Amino acid sequence: MKRKQAQAEILLLLAALFWGVAFVPQKIAMEHIEPLAFNAWRFFLGGLLLIPIVYWLSSRRAPQLAEEIQPGEEGGASVAHGWRACLPGGAILGFWLFLGAALQQVSLLYTTAGRAGFITGFYLLLVPVIGLSLGHKTNRWTWAGIGLALAGLYELADFSEESQLVGDLLVFASAFVFAVQVLSADHLVRRYDALRLACVQFLVCGLLSGVASLMVEQPSLQSAVNAAWPIAYMMIFSTAIAFTFQLLAQRHAAPSHATVIMSLEAVFALAAGWLFLNEVLSGRELLGCGLMLAGMLVSHYGNHTGTHH
Repeated sequence: MKRKQAQAEILLLLAALFWGVAFVPQKIAMEHIEPLAFNAWRFFLGGLLLIPIVYWLSSRRAPQLAEEIQPGEEGGASVAHGWRACLPGGAILGFWLFLGAALQQVSLLYTTAGRAGFITGFYLLLVPVIGLSLGHKTNRWTWAGIGLALAGLYELADFSEESQLVGDLLVFASAFVFAVQVLSADHLVRRYDALRLACVQFLVCGLLSGVASLMVEQPSLQSAVNAAWPIAYMMIFSTAIAFTFQLLAQRHAAPSHATVIMSLEAVFALAAGWLFLNEVLSGRELLGCGLMLAGMLVSHYGNHTGTHH
């Protein structure tokens, strides 16, 4: 059991690394391609790449995989594995992903990769808050974590730099949308196959991004060629590999450990921005990042040690 737990946590760490570093190619891509067009390519191709992975995993470990990556049955209802059954739910998730990803990608025209990574992580705190409207319970740890994170967000904000502030606000809006998407996914994966839902979600997001790009941007094949390596990174590492690693790891990873590991995505984003893009934060901004990270950990510590899960 300890070996399986260690393997699962290594997979989660790699997923967090791939997602954190992803803010670098997302930022670089904005020098070559428009935001919605970039999302159209990365999500649609990523969804296509995930399809053979679904069949490979299903055929290789069908009974065990179903047990490992599905939350199980709820209220006596079995999990539906067919593509057709997953279409409506996947379309809903795809819409929320489209909206959140669009806000996040546009924000990178104005703010840095490291800041975007940390502010995006705020969705972890927004999930239990929005969940209150759905009848979910929370506790004092959640509110303490939110207080710390808000203090960190204030320290991170630069009110003298208007364009960067606009970018930060767009990232925060994307975090809110991602929190809604997480709550929607939490409900849907109890009834439908998670991998197929993900495929449909990515494909729908890619299609919606493509349509929106045609309406408000001037996309071209040459711009996609110019942004080929950021698109390739996002579709391979951020979409297909990282998502699969997360699904395979979620059964055996200890919840408290998983919280810490996934919170490292923001740290990896900050480090990658410094290493590859020469982004340097001031002491105040670093304090803000530290407070936000502490808020994430405190909030989810309470969620895993309190009376609810």
